[in-house]
Amino acid sequence: MSYHNILVALDRTAASDRVFDYALELAQSSQGQLKLVHSLAIKAYDNLGKLIDAGVGLQNSAKVQHDAEAAQLQQVQEAQEWLEQLRAEALKRDISTDFVCEMSDPGSFICQLAETWAADVVVMGNSGKKGLKKLILGSVSEYVAKHAPCPTLVVPNDSGSEVELLSKAG
Repeated sequence: MSYHNILVALDRTAASDRVFDYALELAQSSQGQLKLVHSLAIKAYDNLGKLIDAGVGLQNSAKVQHDAEAAQLQQVQEAQEWLEQLRAEALKRDISTDFVCEMSDPGSFICQLAETWAADVVVMGNSGKKGLKKLILGSVSEYVAKHAPCPTLVVPNDSGSEVELLSKAG
């Protein structure tokens, strides 16, 4: 099967290298283009203690807000620099590549982008969460496989495992 529009979901973990390499090979073999996507998770409760302190006057609320915004900006800049390095690597191989980085829920963001960009396939990793952690935190790859408008290729963390093709359910 040939894929022209290949959406590559990356999360800055060690597994992202395997996902990116797999997507590069897929793009080369099908003469496709890549759109790299990284979603910075919204962490509503990270500053909860500081926000409570600011609410009762123990900390300056403007400083708490400024610090939170500065931390988010730093995260976005670091992610964009990382994505730009990956883009440059793909361009060296003559693979047309673009990237998107936003603060949003990863699963729904990936699915929305797959639809608006008319992706032929989503390539992403599997975090390897199991048991209670998976139950509580969920699995982005499972969400995308169920909700994306196109097939999802899941590249496992383990180099001994095969890539799994999951089509949209239902």
